[in-house]
Amino acid sequence: MSREHPLLERAHMYPRRVVDLAPAGCVYDEDVGAWRFIKTGELWVETPGREGPRTKKQDIETGEDQKGE
Repeated sequence: MSREHPLLERAHMYPRRVVDLAPAGCVYDEDVGAWRFIKTGELWVETPGREGPRTKKQDIETGEDQKGE
C-alpha cells in the first residue's frame, strides 16, 4: 500500500540540462576563488569587455515561478 505523496504524483519532471558555465579558455582557481585564463594566468574578472554572469538566465523555472500556469 505504498503510495507517493499527492504532490510528488503530480509534479512535472524536467530534463536535466548540462551547461558548461566556465568562461572560454579559463580554469577555476580555488585558492583565489576566481576564474583565470589558462594561457596567461590573468584573472578573468579583471578583463575589460568580459561577459557578465550567465547563470540567472539559465535557471529552470519551477514551482512558484509558474504562478500563471
